[in-house]
Amino acid sequence: MGLNFSEEKKLEHQLFIKARNQMRIEGVEEVMGFDDVSVRLKSSEGEMYIEGSDIKIDTLDTEKGVVALSGRINGVYYANDTGKEKKGFFGGLFR
Repeated sequence: MGLNFSEEKKLEHQLFIKARNQMRIEGVEEVMGFDDVSVRLKSSEGEMYIEGSDIKIDTLDTEKGVVALSGRINGVYYANDTGKEKKGFFGGLFR
């Protein structure tokens, strides 16, 4: 169960990473799940998966569609929006 950001217009997606330990994501529509090693969310450009360690959500602004994270960022992945079944390791993460 995620946090849904209802917004009538499509938010512009932007991603900022500073020194691999701070991240700001704009254009977030829904936080689908998170723990201290990963964050899964839906942005205006599709589903995203962020992996790392000691991840904390510092800012969650549902009105503006902004999420700020801190911790070690090891990777950022986007799911394909092809409508076909997703395959491979990361395909299982985006079901």
